[in-house]
Amino acid sequence: MGFLHNCRQILKEGNSMRKIIKIARLELSILFYSPIAWIILVILFLQGGLAYFDMLYSQETQQQLDRDLSVLTRVMFAGEKGMFSTLIEYLYLYIPLLTMGIFSREYVSGSIKLLQSSPVTATQIVLGKYLSIVIYAFIAVGVLGLYAVSAYFSIEHMDVKFVLFGLLALFLLICTYSAIGLFMSSLTSYQIVAAISTLALLAFLNYAQILGAKYDGFREITHWLSVGGRAEEIVNGLLTTREIAYFLLIISFFLMVTILRIVQERSGTKPIIKALQYLALAVVLLGIGYITSLIRFTGYYDTTQIKDRTISAYGQSIASRIDGPIKLVTYINVLDRRAEYASPKNRINDLANFESINRFIPQLEMDYVSYYDSIPYLKLDSNETFLSKSEKAADALGINFKKLLTPEDMKKFPEVALENNTLVRFFEYKGKRVPLRMFDDMFVYPKEGEINASLVRLLDGPAVLGLLSGKGERGIDNYGNGEYSILLNGQTVRGSLINRGYEIQKLNASSLDDFKGVGIVIADPREPYTTEELNSIFRYIERGGNIYLLADPQGSKEYLQPIAEKLGLKFMDGTLMQDSEDYDVDLLRLYLTPEAEENGFLYYEGAKLVMNKAMGIEPLTDNKGFSRVVLMRSDDKDTWNKLGTYDLNLKKEVFMEGKDVRVSVPTAMKLLRKVNGKDQHVFVFGDADFISNAELNRFNINSINSLVAGRIFNTIRDRKAQVGAEKDKAPDVIIKSSRKSINTQKLIYLLIIPVLIAVTAVVVLKRRKRK
Repeated sequence: MGFLHNCRQILKEGNSMRKIIKIARLELSILFYSPIAWIILVILFLQGGLAYFDMLYSQETQQQLDRDLSVLTRVMFAGEKGMFSTLIEYLYLYIPLLTMGIFSREYVSGSIKLLQSSPVTATQIVLGKYLSIVIYAFIAVGVLGLYAVSAYFSIEHMDVKFVLFGLLALFLLICTYSAIGLFMSSLTSYQIVAAISTLALLAFLNYAQILGAKYDGFREITHWLSVGGRAEEIVNGLLTTREIAYFLLIISFFLMVTILRIVQERSGTKPIIKALQYLALAVVLLGIGYITSLIRFTGYYDTTQIKDRTISAYGQSIASRIDGPIKLVTYINVLDRRAEYASPKNRINDLANFESINRFIPQLEMDYVSYYDSIPYLKLDSNETFLSKSEKAADALGINFKKLLTPEDMKKFPEVALENNTLVRFFEYKGKRVPLRMFDDMFVYPKEGEINASLVRLLDGPAVLGLLSGKGERGIDNYGNGEYSILLNGQTVRGSLINRGYEIQKLNASSLDDFKGVGIVIADPREPYTTEELNSIFRYIERGGNIYLLADPQGSKEYLQPIAEKLGLKFMDGTLMQDSEDYDVDLLRLYLTPEAEENGFLYYEGAKLVMNKAMGIEPLTDNKGFSRVVLMRSDDKDTWNKLGTYDLNLKKEVFMEGKDVRVSVPTAMKLLRKVNGKDQHVFVFGDADFISNAELNRFNINSINSLVAGRIFNTIRDRKAQVGAEKDKAPDVIIKSSRKSINTQKLIYLLIIPVLIAVTAVVVLKRRKRK
């Protein structure tokens, strides 16, 4: 009996499936016997083609101008102007036209009554009709896939997988919109009403997250309901189970409510029962949606060929060391100009910026503390008080002022005051707290490199860098032109060492015997070191300590000469001058040497470095056991050495043939040797201004001083920490097609293929008319 029962079930299921397929075939024929389906297909193809060829033409132009290209596959198909992104932006306008008649025409013709009275279930009716739209979506995506063929032959090393998953995102989005349109069509006999209603609902779902952004609890619901950004996430290279679950849940929900509506019409269900059934479905949908959206239950797949949407292996190794509860607490001062980034209405976006690390630390908790307190740049109008200004700011940010912590409350968190009460975050782990800052640049948010540095500091403590003081050396206490505060201690500067895991410790030259840090900086003292202090520095050198030595030709050269000689070098007399009609002649524009590039100092072609009032460095015969690398060298075609003093305000200096001599001398050197089995790194500069605030803020010359300085200081760190978040470069950087080939492709894709689709449509429609 059990066997016969199973056979009957199989036959019944097979019969059910045949009915669904039969309905789908009928609906598909009706769909393609209508001009709308063909028009939408042509519009999608042309719109995608215009975006695609616009980007291809633009990138090929850049290539002809000898400009570097990168991640071409992503540029062509994703980003802001890529083909897939463009189609996603407008797709919601077309699908309502496609789905508006699926059920509406049944109501108008009266055939819905025949369907309901036939031996076909509501499920078979809905699934059959929906299957026809799915097939249409598959055809549409297949046609759009022709652009992937063009890209394959136009881009060297095209990221095929990235494009295929982008097409999958388009397919899922069309299917989702279609399920919604199917339901809206089942509500009315008027096709135009169905189309407008579908458009309205799709608009709501695209912008739902904005509606509840300010309110805790409600924010999470409206964000999950929102379809906006779902397909874009996949298109941009990150496929997650959260997005897949969302599409499948939304599709399932609208198919089920459509089925339920037909069943209720057949059975004459009471309104209250109808409402309860719909509510039950909605509760189940939100419950499953909530669970699938949790980080701990989310699976990730990076579709890019260089795994660009995933943190580096080094970042993952750091995350794996977090073996307990960890928090990232954000402190929001409502008076701070960056408070809006973490305000309630931007909370979802704020959290999204840390998902890449949260993915590998699923136990990471994100907390927010809102308060008001003084800030350095606070300005009050004549009719304002500090309190009224705070209330106004809180109201503008959508934060309840009564729930804010007061300045008195914030005394419990003195480390926040050390950050000038600006927007800052702190990792909290096993009783330790480490800051993670926001930055004054176009990106604002910390990236993987800064997050890695904070986590390493949390786990292993800071890398302590000593800064000699007490003799008028360059310092970090203010932002004067000659100081080093931007590079060494700039809280809101991304490349600053304190945001790279360092801690700057001021030292007296006589106390180096007890110093255990990673290195010391000796920069431009204004007074000579005593014999005791010099001996302390010499002992530090002898035991293998790392040193950064920066001298100035008009002041500290004589004070640092004994240290340079201990390293097998000598600072040359005079100041280097360079011919120029645009700049002062004592401003050198230099390039990294081939030796420097071989040692990892490799940047874009033509990258310049600037030295202001620099002197040459002479290697002595005795190298003290160091291998030497010249990082920068003057060019004897346009540079000479000026002996003695000079004043450019009083007299213009020019090269004098027969009197002056052109010179090619090192201005920056790297020394390396082994001491007690460890590498000792020494960097010597003939210009103390090379890493000064003034040079790092220079605007009239585009220099890479800050990049080179960052690399130099990172040399003394573990190699893994140096590379940090670096990844392989994407190989799709060359356009293989010529301008002529691109124009030929445009003719084929934007004229011939659309015409062929139109001719096919005319033939099909005429055959339909004859029948």
